Amino acid sequence: MDFELNDEQRQLRDAARKLAQGEFRARAARWDREELFPEENKHRLAELGYLGLSMDREYGGSGAGLVDTYLVIEELAKVDLLTAMIVHDQNVSPRIIANHGSIEMKRRLLPRFVSGELECSIAWTEPQAGSDGTAIRTSAVRDGDEVVINGSKIFTTFGDRADMHLVYARFGKSSGARGIGTVIVECDRPGFTVKKLEGKMGVRGAAENELFFDNVRVPAANIVTAGDPANSAGFVRPLTLYNGTRVGMGVMALGVAEGAFDLAREYMTVREQFGQKLAEMQGLRRMMADALIEIEAARCLCYKALALIDAGRPDPALCSIAKVFATEMAQRVTVQCQQMFGGYGYFGSLPLERMVRDVRMLTLTGGTTQTQKNNIANHIFDIQSSRSPS
Repeated sequence: MDFELNDEQRQLRDAARKLAQGEFRARAARWDREELFPEENKHRLAELGYLGLSMDREYGGSGAGLVDTYLVIEELAKVDLLTAMIVHDQNVSPRIIANHGSIEMKRRLLPRFVSGELECSIAWTEPQAGSDGTAIRTSAVRDGDEVVINGSKIFTTFGDRADMHLVYARFGKSSGARGIGTVIVECDRPGFTVKKLEGKMGVRGAAENELFFDNVRVPAANIVTAGDPANSAGFVRPLTLYNGTRVGMGVMALGVAEGAFDLAREYMTVREQFGQKLAEMQGLRRMMADALIEIEAARCLCYKALALIDAGRPDPALCSIAKVFATEMAQRVTVQCQQMFGGYGYFGSLPLERMVRDVRMLTLTGGTTQTQKNNIANHIFDIQSSRSPS
């Protein structure tokens, strides 16, 4: 068992750190304040090949494993969770297409995802189907060489700007996981509309959206995994890729916590009260020690889970454990670090106020803490559940 990064991984991490600290850090507040998508950041990420880190070289990607991919994402999250999410999302839906799409679909789409020319959202959640991901009602009906989509989605991240959506839909009359499959729906199809959800608490440059499908027709060739009312294969096949996504939420939370920790540590070495620097006060020192303990524990859980996926031995329970621990840890640590700044930390002139709001999202998206704990309990008691896909 080796916990050390190799030379290439250190170089990859250090390059991402230099980019994040040197370019992205100063711009992060603007995206939050003005609720803007960071176009110039995305352009730089594409230039450097970060949008295709986990894609095969055959399609223009780097062919990196998930450990390497999330080393980059962790560094970005230290300064701006929004920018980290761009790399995360551009390495999720394309991986589903890479693993389950047709050869023609892969050749047509993957190089354009890698270059940043195309974006694809995940359209799964519905008003009545959140943690219970098998309760979806959006339908996909074959009509000759086409598929007709009807229904709606909610909380679709980047859905307002995505060129296409990987839509989870029900093929034929069925219930539960049976009959569910996935299909690509381009944003310019007649009958498709988007409505932005207002009032988002954090990560404000990543809009959440409702999607509406009113007799939207797409070619049958757009089907990624076909749903069949007789079985759940169309739903289950992509699920293994969400192990990495789940841990990825934990890694992004880890990055935010580390960024908050670094800011607090720096401030505590210069700020004085009662004739002492904050870094000399025993109670505050212990708070920082507790924060570091939790950060390092989260790092070990997340990267062990990712390393097992890279080795072809994914551990779904460990992935859930990593997500729960890291995302809950990050909420505690960011608030503790904000506390070190006193009243100053409560205002948006410092990054801590934004970090506290941003990191809250990660205990919800990708499967809530409570859903993950159900998954973990199922593992403990050796219970197979088709109702815990997130």
